[in-house]
Amino acid sequence: MGYRLDNKDIDISGKRLTKIGNGGTGDVYKYRNSALKIFKTDKETPMDVETAEYLTTISTNRVLLPRNLLFYNNTFRGYTYKLVSKKGSGKKITTIPKDELVGNISIIERDIETLSNKQVLLDGIEPANTIFNGNLYLTDPCKYTKLDIYSTKELEKLNKYQFHLLLISMISSELKKAGISSKLEKQVKELLNFRDENENSSDFLIDIIDDNDSIKQLIKKLQ
Repeated sequence: MGYRLDNKDIDISGKRLTKIGNGGTGDVYKYRNSALKIFKTDKETPMDVETAEYLTTISTNRVLLPRNLLFYNNTFRGYTYKLVSKKGSGKKITTIPKDELVGNISIIERDIETLSNKQVLLDGIEPANTIFNGNLYLTDPCKYTKLDIYSTKELEKLNKYQFHLLLISMISSELKKAGISSKLEKQVKELLNFRDENENSSDFLIDIIDDNDSIKQLIKKLQ
């Protein structure tokens, strides 16, 4: 008995795993060519094994779902997911050109459509669970939930709303670090919150950002 990953015995207790992330429910390590999340023993397991197994069957591009499940003495203790470098080209959400921004967002929107059709709720996504290295990724699906619902369209609307709130939060965080005034930050939030509930974030940004512009250039026009 001991640790098993993908139904194979592994020894991680005697190896030096490189920690690459901390979380409230578990820590993330680099294990071979994957990220490995191991749940904390003093915390309630954030996801049941049935949900985790279900998520492994879903194919997404930028929403990083569990791929192999980790067990310790037959108890579900974590999972692997795609390892993505946090190091990038120095690009930021607020400064990349409109076409790059919209392209990144569109890929995740397609992932959201896939997950919604599979009855999965994107619960609790936030900037701490994202990576932008020139490409945008949503990581750490420990709060994702499979729902017993009839309307996947309503779920898709909710998931895309949560994703739009995430984008606003990421943009706001970058603006604060850049020293933007609280008054102007409020203006930007109000503008971004003006999205219609049935509209994709990508379509909304296409409408409010001029060609070849960025979020940063849009803000300059508000001043």
